[in-house]
Amino acid sequence: MENCIFCKIAKKEIPAHVIWENAEFMAFLDLYPPVPGATVVIPKEHHDSYIKSASPEITASLMKAVKQVMDLLDTKLKGNLRTKLILEGMEVPHLHAKLWPMYKGVREEIPDEPASQEDLSKMAEKIRS
Repeated sequence: MENCIFCKIAKKEIPAHVIWENAEFMAFLDLYPPVPGATVVIPKEHHDSYIKSASPEITASLMKAVKQVMDLLDTKLKGNLRTKLILEGMEVPHLHAKLWPMYKGVREEIPDEPASQEDLSKMAEKIRS
């Protein structure tokens, strides 16, 4: 889809802090993280954002990708008790899963301003290493 921001990220036309990818899917840090390490997992090919519209095959493949990224977040982020999965199909009209690490005593709050590129770079490096 021509004006889809996630399609542009998947094609690497727009920079993102990618922490994981394979041939079909990509995971990158949320620009407006409600918690440190908040991540978005997308198929590289455009699909409608409502998961109910997705084929069983793409849904199963998305869940496999999500589990791999969850394992990465659960392993690399100190203090992450578990990772929350959100499939609300809102905001961006491209199928995606949001992964929010859960930390004891940290409240989820979507910020008004995007995270700094420096903070996102440090977090991405921490997760990828």
